[in-house]
Amino acid sequence: MTLPPPATGPNSAPGGSRRFDVGIVGAGQLARMTCLAAWPLGISVAVLGQPGEPAAPVATGLVEGDWHDAAAVARLGAQCGVVTLENEFVDAAALAAVEAAGTPVRPGSAAVAVVQDKALQKGLLRDADIPVAPFAVATRPDEIDAIGRDLGWPLVLKSRTLGYDGYGNATCASPDEATAAFARLDRGTGVLVEGFVPFVRELAVMVARRPGGEAVPYPVTETRQRNHICHEVLVPAPIDPSDAERAEEIAVHAAATAQAVGVMGVELFLMEGGAILVNELAPRPHNSGHYTIEACETSQFENHLRGVLDLPLGRVDMRCSRAVMVNLLGNRNGPSDPSIAAAAAIPGAHVHLYGKADVREGRKMGHVTALGGTLEDSLNRARQAAGQVRL
Repeated sequence: MTLPPPATGPNSAPGGSRRFDVGIVGAGQLARMTCLAAWPLGISVAVLGQPGEPAAPVATGLVEGDWHDAAAVARLGAQCGVVTLENEFVDAAALAAVEAAGTPVRPGSAAVAVVQDKALQKGLLRDADIPVAPFAVATRPDEIDAIGRDLGWPLVLKSRTLGYDGYGNATCASPDEATAAFARLDRGTGVLVEGFVPFVRELAVMVARRPGGEAVPYPVTETRQRNHICHEVLVPAPIDPSDAERAEEIAVHAAATAQAVGVMGVELFLMEGGAILVNELAPRPHNSGHYTIEACETSQFENHLRGVLDLPLGRVDMRCSRAVMVNLLGNRNGPSDPSIAAAAAIPGAHVHLYGKADVREGRKMGHVTALGGTLEDSLNRARQAAGQVRL
C-alpha cells in the first residue's frame, strides 16, 4: 500500500514513520464495517476508541481515547498515514491540528467545519444553487414568530450541531412550541429553522469521491423512517428513472460543493411533481448505504477507503435486481444476548450484528440485507429475518 507522504512536525512518530495506513476517529459500527472492508485489501486501520466498542476487535490497531478529546485525536494522527471520520461531530479544530502536524485528514478539517454546522451546511448548498428547503437562523427565541410568518407554519427547528437520528430536531406548529424547542436545541449559536417540507419520499445517494474530484454515485435509495430513525432502505428507489437521474446529479454536485473525500451520504426529499431537495449531508459512510456490502460490486466502506487513500474508485453497479436493508433496533434496555439462528435459515438474508454489549430502545444493534428479483420479495425476506433476530 502506497501511503501519503510521511508526516513531519511535533506529533510525528520517530523518523516520520506511520504504523497504520488509515486512522478512523471513532470505533462504532461504521468504523467496524470499514475495518472489515480493509482486511482483504491489505489496508491497516487504527481506530480511536475503547476496547469494548464495535470496531475494536476487528481493527488492526486501537488507539485508546475519546473522539471528543483533541489530544487523543492527535495521538491517532501521529500513528497513521491519513485520518478519516466515523462521525461529523469531531471538533474541526482538533482535525486542523492533525493537519498542521503533517497528517492528511479526509475530508479536510475546513470542509468538516462547514458540514457539521447545519446552518453553514445549508448556506453552502443554497449558495451553490443546490435546492434546499427555505430556512433561516434564529439566534433568539423572539425571532421565531417573524420567521414563522415568513416561512409558514409548521416549522422544523434543528440544533446546528450534534443532531442525528432525530435527536436535535423538533417540528413545531406554533410560536409557543417553537420557543420551548429553542430552549432545548440551542447550544449557544442559535438554531436552524426550516419551512416544513411535505415530501412524498425520503431518498439518499451515497457518493464516493477522490481528492482530485473523481466521483461515482451509488444507486438512489428510498429510506423509510419512524420517529426520525431509519428503519428500512429500498434500492433502487421505486421512483421514476428521470427523478433518480436528477437525484444522482444533485448528490454529486452537493458532494463536490462540500469537498467530500471518501464517501458522503446525501439525504434528499422527493416532492410531489418531482422536485428534489437536499435535506442533509453526512461526510462518511451512511446507514442508507449498508446494503452495498452484499448488493454492489464495491461496498461503500471499501470505496471510502479507496477515496481517502486516493486509490481508483471501485464500480458501484448492483449485483442483483433489488435489495432491501432493515435496521435491527433495540426494543428494551439491558445486556445484549444475541441469537441469529432462526434468521440464518431464511434464504437470501444477510445478518450483520455490530457487537454492542448493551441494548437500548431505538439503538442500532445491526441490520439485515436481503437480495431478490423484486422489492416486495426482498422486503418480505428482510423483514422476516429481522423479526427472527434476538438482540
